[in-house]
Amino acid sequence: MASVPPDRDFSSFRRQIDRWVAEGVVTPFPEGSVCELLFRSRREEDADDDDATEDDNAAAAATARLRPVRTGGASSAETYYGVGGMGSIPLAMRDRCLSFDAAGENDDRSFRIRQDVWVSPSNGVQYIGDVNDDGPKWELFANGQSMGRFHKLVIAHNGKCADRIMSQTPAKELHSLLRTRFAPYVPRWGGKEMTLNSIYSLVFVAKGGCLDDALRKLSSGSADDPLPYTIMIKNEPNLRLLSCNTRKHKHKLNPRNDNSQVWTLLSSPQFGKQFKGPQENLPPALVETVTIEMLTSLERALNIPKGTIAEAVKDVKLQLWGAAVPMNTWRTAAIDGRVDGFVYDAIHGVGACGDWILDPSIAGAWESGRRLADWIARGEDTVSVGLPASAASFGDVGKFYPSRAAAESGIGTVPSSYSNVGYVAASEGSNGKPKRRNNYRNNGKTNYGKTNENRRYVRNGQRSGSGSNEQHNSKAVNNEKSGSSSNGGGRVWSATA
Repeated sequence: MASVPPDRDFSSFRRQIDRWVAEGVVTPFPEGSVCELLFRSRREEDADDDDATEDDNAAAAATARLRPVRTGGASSAETYYGVGGMGSIPLAMRDRCLSFDAAGENDDRSFRIRQDVWVSPSNGVQYIGDVNDDGPKWELFANGQSMGRFHKLVIAHNGKCADRIMSQTPAKELHSLLRTRFAPYVPRWGGKEMTLNSIYSLVFVAKGGCLDDALRKLSSGSADDPLPYTIMIKNEPNLRLLSCNTRKHKHKLNPRNDNSQVWTLLSSPQFGKQFKGPQENLPPALVETVTIEMLTSLERALNIPKGTIAEAVKDVKLQLWGAAVPMNTWRTAAIDGRVDGFVYDAIHGVGACGDWILDPSIAGAWESGRRLADWIARGEDTVSVGLPASAASFGDVGKFYPSRAAAESGIGTVPSSYSNVGYVAASEGSNGKPKRRNNYRNNGKTNYGKTNENRRYVRNGQRSGSGSNEQHNSKAVNNEKSGSSSNGGGRVWSATA
């Protein structure tokens, strides 16, 4: 999901969105197709019923309502998604860069991309210093082989790998900003270091229209109104987003025509923290527990009987997004507003960009990279930008600020017409830290629970999900996964949204 944040200067990204729309890279969400799933208060249920009992009030509080998003009078058509998946955005950026090669491989405008290359965080980046008075140089290694020497290095990444990859270099000030903490919250003053949350992404295939029926009941529109593509979940603490990939991307991958639908469900950061595991190799017991918990939470949010979705699920794929959304952003006091949204160390010729510096969104990641590239291209890279005060040539005083968007939504800057501040605060202590909950850990030993319900469909779904792509559901899951895989370096965080 891509939109232009209203509170900062994103005019360049607005123009880029317009170009992507014209080129068929992204398309606007139809009006009314982005909704919020909210609690329905008793007042909304029956404002005039003074004789309501406590049971009536409890029942009313437990019900939900679906409301189309309106932000500042703008419709959901101001929000965009990638045609065929959010992977269309990095692919379009790649093709744009490769177009410069038309001028000739040895031309100054040539652009080379190396894909599927693992630069080890341990020794993949080495600073070799100023060679022959030609400026600072870096050498990159992959699989023990040199990939070349370069005057400039840009870290368009964050998390543990970005931290480690710069830890053995002399660019200590820049490296200090890459140190990462993982938590679903930050202190109210922003914290001392970058903080990323963790989110589970569950892609599942459900037969029939059980979810569609539930959404129609919660909608205030008529039965003939189009159903939503994407839903911000704000009435269930374990979840944050539900998206119908089949409806959004209009998949024609079901040879049996059995009305199966592919959905993506994102957890809340608190849930991700509670059930966090090794994302490269999640234990089967944890996969089973998390899958059941997320589907059960979705049933609660939609006010449908327990087991309804479980019985309809045909295939599942669970992934932990361990280094997900920045909960705070690094900002510096730029002179005359000339620089903002990136970090650059002129002494060592290395910079960093990403949504953790500007805004937790696709717009933030793209705009941060553009600003750093423009800074270098204009030849202003003799001056450091955005570093801690001890090294900043401009005398900038940087600070991590809490991201209200990440705190409210848990998944970054997304369109909303309903503030979630009260809901978030209700689950936090006075210092912004969530109240302690049972996280299935006891005396240092991990116990992922003994839930016996619905084990059959989880096991069957996991086995079928790892099979051939000949099945329509596996194709659809892989299509969404390909969009998510582009997140790693470019931080296009909302690929499945």
